Amino acid sequence: MCGFASLSLEILWVRLYSFAKLSTPAAFGFVLLAYLLGIALGAHGGARACRRAPGDARLWYYSIVALLLSALTSLALPALFGWMTANGLQNPILDILTIAVASSALAFVFPIAHHLGTRQLLERQGHRFALVYTSNVTGAALGPLVTGYILLEHLSLQQSFLVISIAQLAAAIFFALAIRGTPRRMAMAGAGVALAGVVALSGAGLDPHVLVQNLNQTGERATKVIENRHGIITLFEGKNGDDAVYGGNVYDGRTNLSPERNTNGLQRPLLMAALQPQPRRVLMVGLSIGTWLALVNEFPGVEQVDVVEINPGYLSAAQAYPLQARALKDPRVNVVVDDARRWLRHQPERRYDLIIMNTTWHWRSSISLLLSTEFLQLMKSHMTLGAVLSFNATGSGDAFLTASKVFAHAYRYGNFVYAADFDFRGRKDTVASRDLYRGLRLFDKPLFASPSTTIDRFLLQPFITLDTAQRAYERPFEVITDHNMITEFKYGRTLY
Repeated sequence: MCGFASLSLEILWVRLYSFAKLSTPAAFGFVLLAYLLGIALGAHGGARACRRAPGDARLWYYSIVALLLSALTSLALPALFGWMTANGLQNPILDILTIAVASSALAFVFPIAHHLGTRQLLERQGHRFALVYTSNVTGAALGPLVTGYILLEHLSLQQSFLVISIAQLAAAIFFALAIRGTPRRMAMAGAGVALAGVVALSGAGLDPHVLVQNLNQTGERATKVIENRHGIITLFEGKNGDDAVYGGNVYDGRTNLSPERNTNGLQRPLLMAALQPQPRRVLMVGLSIGTWLALVNEFPGVEQVDVVEINPGYLSAAQAYPLQARALKDPRVNVVVDDARRWLRHQPERRYDLIIMNTTWHWRSSISLLLSTEFLQLMKSHMTLGAVLSFNATGSGDAFLTASKVFAHAYRYGNFVYAADFDFRGRKDTVASRDLYRGLRLFDKPLFASPSTTIDRFLLQPFITLDTAQRAYERPFEVITDHNMITEFKYGRTLY
């Protein structure tokens, strides 16, 4: 039970802390540091209890009390952390102490379990020692399986903490019923208090997404929260239906489809229509809310669009927006819920005329898997002759340099990098591209207003070369690989 609860709580704390820290990769290491510190302190306390307890009954009592305390702190400490974060108490020492306390109560039990489970039969001590460790490892293995794959897929973060709290409470009550004498009465009294506390804490958080709402970096209340084992998606209401989408507590995009308002940089995906006229097959890596898919579907000549999205929550979120939902239902669109790298490796024969990677911030955890030399080479192997690739570098010069090492031509337009094995710059501002833009429609309505200066503004925005970008930067750009992950760690976002 302690192994299961401990690993489950660690998984939940990683999810909670990572969300609070905007999905930065250092969040996992920070939680691991704090959690192991709590385990060390708790185990030290448990060892002292074994040496000083007058008998086994008292050790059982200590164990039950530890389970009860852990059941209470499993709800109280995440709520406390959310309150501290929401009120600007960003302090690494406080965060370490909070997480360490969360793990220490369960760690207190392990030396006691070892003591009770191995000392009674000296002739079979090795066998019983193995049983104790096998039990702990079995419980620990169930943590990722049950919590990581089931609870987080079907319940919110708040509800998952509640389930683990109830599981510990149930175990404490079970063992309290199993012991005899005064410790039993004391344990039952403690169980009653803990039960009341769990009920009170769970009642105080009737909103299943209360933890997420308290930790939103916008400081606003999300109108919709989607939680699954892949992550947390939050949507915020905007003016004139222009809602904002956040994934992992960082900005993902908007629902706006008007280039005249252009609150979400629509010139970036629209440029691809000018750079690659008549693209038959298109690949999109990353769906977000589906706004860019709605635009790509209207490009002249498109016959098939493959969309690879790792989080199915975005498909659910898009259903609330008619234009995005309609784009997903287009018979030419094939949506695949999978990791893009894995899926493409299993589809070696597929080739595309246009690839648009709707990548997230370059400092987020695991983003190197989409910005590295290895991944761009994989993209290149799936491009037809004359194809063009684009991705959001989010201001990273390292990502710009990496693309230039893989492709013969790479240029930046805004914060997007466009790459190919031919010089496509001459296609941007031509009579053909202007006619193409004027002819673009969105579900039978003109995309651009007439008359409009927006087309001029979009097409006159210049490409930026790598040399120009490098001269404006304070350090030399470096190539990103799967192994160095420099945008995440070497030059990544700090926790505090």
